[in-house]
Amino acid sequence: MEKTFKTIDEQIEILKSRNIIIKDYDKAYRMLSKNNYYYLINGYKDLFIDKTSKKQKYIENTKLEEIYAVYEFDKKIKINFLRYLLLIENEIDTYIAYEFSMVYGHKNYLVPKNFDYSKIKKGLVEKFINDVNLEIQYQYKNSNEMIIHYIDKYKYVPLWVLVRVLSFGKISRFYSLMKSKEQNTISKKYNLRINEFKIILHNLTLVRNICAHDEKLYDIKMKNRISNNIYHKKMKIENKKGNYQYGTRDLFSVVIILKLLLEKEQFSNFYIEIINSIETLKRKLITINVEKVMNKMGFPKNYKKLLKL
Repeated sequence: MEKTFKTIDEQIEILKSRNIIIKDYDKAYRMLSKNNYYYLINGYKDLFIDKTSKKQKYIENTKLEEIYAVYEFDKKIKINFLRYLLLIENEIDTYIAYEFSMVYGHKNYLVPKNFDYSKIKKGLVEKFINDVNLEIQYQYKNSNEMIIHYIDKYKYVPLWVLVRVLSFGKISRFYSLMKSKEQNTISKKYNLRINEFKIILHNLTLVRNICAHDEKLYDIKMKNRISNNIYHKKMKIENKKGNYQYGTRDLFSVVIILKLLLEKEQFSNFYIEIINSIETLKRKLITINVEKVMNKMGFPKNYKKLLKL
């Protein structure tokens, strides 16, 4: 059935017909007029849907403010995650630029043989180099002063400058195509193996993009699981046949990644903000409890313990 345009008044009537309690009509009107109905309602309604009803209805006494509270909670933690992801991104950019330049020189990142140019990766390396060239051209045409300065004066862009304009996705690809010796030097800085670090970079790229584009984050389920590590064991996360039930491909897995990559004080500041956001949400929920949200996030019951480990 084709979707038809609905006015704010009609949207409110639809919500009321599905069991949503709206006590303050003006407040509901403002919520829906300032926030896209699709992202607000369709994005966060699942927590409140009555699974016993054949028709789409919400749990008895569900208030619009509760759905909005989860929506706002998700926005708040996205800002928090992004702030610390940017710190990690800057650090990884620096490590890659330094290690690669030390071995091959700071202007030789367009030379295929300086990467893992094996038969299996040859095409990936060539495509990556082409994409980097296109990015440099794009930055030059769009008046990036740093890029213009180096191209006009030196005819190339040093790698330590280039990494500042490459997306986290391209940085992740850069690492995945480096030779294993340089990869190992970088992953060892975090006490991780090469393949572990590759998966972490891939997952962080996904999360960064979600945060940057303001998409739904809290119930993320990633394709690639992070490896079991000391924090899964210390948190005593439920384990079935060698597979941890939380913290491998959900949002809590991203928290664990940040625990692995951030300095202790940085992680403490980050996680305290997350805990405070959860406590704020808890006070705003009536129809459901906050544990239902946390279960979607993959947070175990003893999630606060991670702060002390």
